[in-house]
Amino acid sequence: MRFLLLLSVMLVAGGCSKSPSEVQTKVEWADIVRWNGHNYLLDQDFGEARADEKLGEVSFSLVGSEEEDNPTYQLKDGEATFASTGSAIQSVAGIPVEKAVLVEDNMYTTREE
Repeated sequence: MRFLLLLSVMLVAGGCSKSPSEVQTKVEWADIVRWNGHNYLLDQDFGEARADEKLGEVSFSLVGSEEEDNPTYQLKDGEATFASTGSAIQSVAGIPVEKAVLVEDNMYTTREE
């Protein structure tokens, strides 16, 4: 009888556990572009802006990649969370690059002072 009780407990406990490879993490990312050491956040309230010159392009898009569910992933220069790979990163006419960039016709601004 003890054997059956022990076997039942082991089956229930074993059925409830998951190996680390089975655990999935869902990470929600902000819409960010990293350029020249700065993180730029999508600024939907900024209004109209005119592109000045091309600075570079997005080299990697996090969402849709193997790194999407990695909560410790750190963006590198030229990478974005949502903007498509190959999208132009442009300066904004009349605004210092340290403050804002345009990507896919969207304004991204820093929150740094």
